[in-house]
Amino acid sequence: MPKQLPAHREIILASGVAELLCAAGLLAPRTRKVAGYASAALLAGVFPGNVQMAADALRGDNPGLKAAALARLPLQWPMIRSALKAARTA
Repeated sequence: MPKQLPAHREIILASGVAELLCAAGLLAPRTRKVAGYASAALLAGVFPGNVQMAADALRGDNPGLKAAALARLPLQWPMIRSALKAARTA
């Protein structure tokens, strides 16, 4: 979580709830378009937090955390593309 943002815990919890709502919305054809666009926006919005997590992990000494934090960064882009595709094909 970037240090400039206040209320880290609350933001993390809210983003988790938003992820679950987006996932549920993608399941239903009636809400898939909105949920797809919301998912793409959410994934783009949490990307700076993922970058911060990777930077923090690199300063630590846990090789598993370093690998996971770095591996997750390039996965954001295919997930955003998939969310947009779901929105467009709804």
